[in-house]
Amino acid sequence: MITSSQTLSNNRAGELGGIPERSERFLSDNDEWFFHTREGAVEGPFESQNQASKALGEFLEFLSMATPRMPI
Repeated sequence: MITSSQTLSNNRAGELGGIPERSERFLSDNDEWFFHTREGAVEGPFESQNQASKALGEFLEFLSMATPRMPI
């Protein structure tokens, strides 16, 4: 059974106004850990939440370096 942490309900640093709906990115299933992306992909499995967190950081770093797609 996949379980997820609670829905997050705090503004992030620098955010003003209403709080958008967010949920924790980490999921666990049978002692394996996963993270999900805003695009809806689920990445994993990882042996620990720490490893999943590290992989998420690497994924976000990769995205920050990607060149935006130009419209055709």
